[in-house]
Amino acid sequence: MNGIIFDIQHYSVYDGPGIRTCVFLKGCPLRCAWCHNPESQKPKAEISYFKDRCAGCGRCVDACPNEAITLTKKGVVRDNEKCTACAECVTACENGAMEKIGKEVGAEEIAEIVAGDKLFYDNSGGGVTISGGEPTMQAGFLFSLLQSLKNRGIHTAIETCGFFKEALIREIIDLTDLFLFDIKHMNQQVHKKFTGVSNQKILSNFEKILARAGSERIIPRIPLIPGFNTDPDSIDEIIMFLQQILYHGPVHLMPYNKMAKTKYEKIGRGHLYQDMGELSDERIDAIIKEMEGHSFHVVCNR
Repeated sequence: MNGIIFDIQHYSVYDGPGIRTCVFLKGCPLRCAWCHNPESQKPKAEISYFKDRCAGCGRCVDACPNEAITLTKKGVVRDNEKCTACAECVTACENGAMEKIGKEVGAEEIAEIVAGDKLFYDNSGGGVTISGGEPTMQAGFLFSLLQSLKNRGIHTAIETCGFFKEALIREIIDLTDLFLFDIKHMNQQVHKKFTGVSNQKILSNFEKILARAGSERIIPRIPLIPGFNTDPDSIDEIIMFLQQILYHGPVHLMPYNKMAKTKYEKIGRGHLYQDMGELSDERIDAIIKEMEGHSFHVVCNR
C-alpha cells in the first residue's frame, strides 16, 4: 500500500510521549485560518519556490514540459492548474530555489525507516506519530503503516483533526495506541467559519473513541487562536464538554504563532495567509490556570 508523505521528523518530543519519529501525510479536509502546515492541505505533490534563492536564469521555464512556469520581474510564477509536480524544474534549478513537497512511498518502506530509531523509542517510552494534514485522508495507507509498526512492536500515535467517517473508528482503535485529537471550538457556526467544516462529526468521533478506548488513549489538543477560541466563554465551553463526556486525562494546549507565513508564500498561496493576531503569555497562563482549576493536567507546547 502506497501513500504520499511530505516529511519525516526524527527525535520529536512534542508529538506524544518519549522520543518519537513523526511521519507527515498529505491531504486535509479542513482549511483552518491559522494552519501551520499549508503544504499538507492538498492531497497531491506540489512544488515550493524560494524566491531568495532564485537567480532568474529561466532554466526552470525551459525545463517545464507543461509550460506552467513564467519568469517575471518579481520572480517565478507557477500556474498550479498546469503544474503536475513532475519536478523537472527542481532538477533544472542549480540554486535549490524549488523543492518537491510530497513523495509516494510504501508503508513497509516507511516502517523500515522509522524502525531504525526503535532503540530510542524503547528507552524513552516513545514511538511513531503519524500526522498531516489529516492521516485518515489516506485511510488505506494509514492502516497499512500502523499494522506494519504494530508488527514491529512500535508504539503508535496519530495526530488527527477528528473529521473522518465513523466507520473508520473500530479499525483505528485496534491499530493506534494513542490519539492526539484536536478540539477547536464548541460552536458549530464559528467552527465552520474558521475551519471550513462543522464540528459535529469531530466531537462525535472524540466521544466514541473515548468511550471505547478510555482517557488513557486519547488526549484533546486545543490550538489557542486569538479571535477564535481564547476568550473565557470559549474555554469554558470546551472544559464543560470534556467534563460532560467524563474525560479525565491530560489536555494539551498549542498557542498560535506566525511562523507559517513563509510556508504559504513558498507554495504560491501567500494571499491566503491570515495573521490571527497576538496571544499574550498572560492570557495563556490564565487559560492554563482555569483548566488546572477543573482538575485537568495541562501541557502547553510553547
